[in-house]
Amino acid sequence: MRKMAKIIGVVLLLGVIAGGVLFCVLFGDQIGSGNISGDSQSTVAEADSADTAGNAASSEADGTVEARADISTLTPDEDNQTQIVFSGNTITVDGSGASASDSVVTISDGGTYSVSGSMENGQIYVGAGGSDEVIIILNGLTLSHEEESVIYVENAGQTQLILAEGTVNTLQSGTAVEISALEEGADDDASGGAVYARDDLSISGEGILVSYGYINNGIQTTNNLLIDSGTYQVTALGNGIKGKDSVTITGGLFTITAGGDGVKSNDTSGDNYGVVTISGGTFVMEVYGDGVQAETMLTISGGSFDIVTGGGSSEATYSSSENWRVYGSNWDMSDETDSSAKALKGGTKVTVSGGSFTIDSYDDAVHSNGSVVITGGTFEIASGDDGIHGDASLEISGGTINISDCYEGLEANQISISGGDITLTAYDDGLNANGGSTASGFGMGGQNSSASSTSDDFPTLRITDGSIVVNAGGDGLDSNGDIIIEGGLVIVNGPTDSQNGAIDSGSEYGGTCTISGGTLLALGSSGMAEGFASSSEQCSFMVTMTASFSAGDGLTVTDSGGNVIYQYTITKSGSSVVFSSPDLTLGATYTLTVGSQSVEVTLNSVSTTTRGGSQTTTTPGGQTTTTPDQSGNQTTTPDQSGDQTTTPDQSGQQDSSTQITPGQGNMGGGQGGGMGGRGGR
Repeated sequence: MRKMAKIIGVVLLLGVIAGGVLFCVLFGDQIGSGNISGDSQSTVAEADSADTAGNAASSEADGTVEARADISTLTPDEDNQTQIVFSGNTITVDGSGASASDSVVTISDGGTYSVSGSMENGQIYVGAGGSDEVIIILNGLTLSHEEESVIYVENAGQTQLILAEGTVNTLQSGTAVEISALEEGADDDASGGAVYARDDLSISGEGILVSYGYINNGIQTTNNLLIDSGTYQVTALGNGIKGKDSVTITGGLFTITAGGDGVKSNDTSGDNYGVVTISGGTFVMEVYGDGVQAETMLTISGGSFDIVTGGGSSEATYSSSENWRVYGSNWDMSDETDSSAKALKGGTKVTVSGGSFTIDSYDDAVHSNGSVVITGGTFEIASGDDGIHGDASLEISGGTINISDCYEGLEANQISISGGDITLTAYDDGLNANGGSTASGFGMGGQNSSASSTSDDFPTLRITDGSIVVNAGGDGLDSNGDIIIEGGLVIVNGPTDSQNGAIDSGSEYGGTCTISGGTLLALGSSGMAEGFASSSEQCSFMVTMTASFSAGDGLTVTDSGGNVIYQYTITKSGSSVVFSSPDLTLGATYTLTVGSQSVEVTLNSVSTTTRGGSQTTTTPGGQTTTTPDQSGNQTTTPDQSGDQTTTPDQSGQQDSSTQITPGQGNMGGGQGGGMGGRGGR
C-alpha cells in the first residue's frame, strides 16, 4: 500500500529478576510426560524477585555500567569429585564441599560435584563464595520440586552444568500444566525456573537435559548464560531459556515449547547487556512469544532454526467485514494484543551472517526497533505481518530469502539491497521504505501525518545488486521518499487493483524514482502505474496495454533487428508494463509483445511512456488479423517540480491511467488499501 503508517505498540518486557537460561531438545518420546509428583517441601526459600546486579557494576558518578565479562566453559576435576546421590527420601554425599539436610543438598565451596539418582521435591542449592567455580555433573538425575527451583544457584563466581555422556537428566519445577500464552506481566518475577541462577551459568556435555519449568522459565540466570553442547528439551510456562545479561550459544540440539519467548536476554544496564549471540546449534521452537529475543543486539552467524510463534502465520486473522487482516485497513483493535510473537527480534539491531531458518510467525519473522543487517543465511518465511522489518534500516547484501506469505515483505525507513536472492509474496506491499515505525511526517495514503516519526531520514529504497522477485497485492516497490535502482535484477508482479502500483515513489513528498543500472520489469494494474523519472541515467519505458494481459502470457522485448533483449512468462493479470535494461538505447525503437498484443516503443526520452498495442488474432479459417495501435507513442518529460507528466498522443487524447499526480494516495479500496502492518511491538 501507499505509504501506510505502522501503528507500533512497543511492549518492553521490564527487567525481571532472574534471566532464564537455556535448554532444549528432542527425543520427547523417550523422556515421558514430565509430570513428576511429590509431597515434601524444600527448606530453602526461593530468591525473591528483586533484580540483582550480578557482574554489572556502577563505575563513575555518571552512572555508567561496565561491560559484562565474557564467560567460558570450565574444566572438571576428574580426580577429585564429590559424589551426590538422591535416592527416594535420602541423600548420600561422599566428599567435601557439600552437605545434605532433609531433601536439599547445599554446595558451599567451589569444586566438581557428580550428581545422580532421583527424588521428588528435592533441590540442589549453591551458596558458594563470590569467586568460586562450581561444576555440577548431571550423571543421570531425575529431580522435581512442586514450589521451587530444582537447581538454585544463589551465589558463586560461575556455575557449570555438565551433561554426562549417555545420560538423560530430568528437572521439573512446579506441577505439569498445559502451556499457553504467557499472561502480561507474568515474566516480571522470574523465580521458579527449573534451573535458576543468580550468577554466571554455563552448560555443556554430550548428555540430555529435560527441563520442565511449570512455575516460570525452563532455564534462567540473572547474569550471563553460555551453552556450547548437549541436547535439551525445554517446556516452560514462561520463557524457555533466559540469560538476563546475555545468552551465548555455540552448539547443541534444542527443542523448546514455551508460553513466552524461546531464547531471551532482556537486560538494558549498558553496553553488551541484553545480547543474544548464536553461532551454532539446531533449534526447534514452538512458542507463544518471540522465538529469539534480545533486548539490544541479536547476532546469528550459524545454526539451524525451525521456529513457530503465536500459533503461526495462519493465526493472523482477517476482518470479517472487509476481508482484510485485522491490522490492515479498518484495523480491528479488538483482536490486537500487546504481546509480541516475532521469530527473531533485536531491540537495537539484528545481524544475520549465516544459518538456515524456517519460520512460521504470527508477527514479523525478523524484526528490530533499530536496524536489520543480513549478509548470509537461508530463509523460508511465512509471516502474519512483515517478513523482515527494521524501524530505522534494513540492509541485505547476501543470503537466500524466500517469503511465501506475509502482510508486507521488507519494510524499513531505509532499505538497501546490494546482494542476495530474494523472492517474496506479500498481501500488501512487497518492499516498503516508510517514514519509520509510524511513517509519520510522510503521511498515510497521500496525506501528511502530524504524529512524530521514529526516523528523521527521508525514506529511501535503494537496490544496487542481487536478484529480487516480488508478488505484491499492494505496491510492489513502495517508498514514501526515493526509489533508486542502480543494479541487480528486479521483477515485480504487482497489484491487480487500481489503487496500487507496481512502483510507487513518494513524489507527493518530494521523492523521485530513478534507475541507473540493472534490469527491471514491473507489471501490474495501470490505475496507479508509475515509471522512472527523466533524471534517470538508464533508459526505460512504461506501456499501458490496450487489453489486459493474463497469467501465462509471454512477454518479449526485441530490438529493431529482431534480437530478443528480454523475455518473461507473466504470473498475474494486469495492463501496465515498466521495463529498463542496460541494453536499451536512447532514440532506438523496440517491440514489446505481451501475449497476442504488440507495441512499438521509440525511446525519444530516457523515460518513455506509451499506451496501446496492436493485437493479432487468428480466425477459424487460419487467417491472421492485426488490429493496429490507435494511440501512438507518448514521452515522459519533467515538470518544474521534477514529477512526471504525460504528453498527449497524436489523436489529442491523454491516457489518464499513466499520469502521476502528486498527492494522489491509496485511500483504501482494493487489496492492500489499508494501514501498514502492526509494526514494532
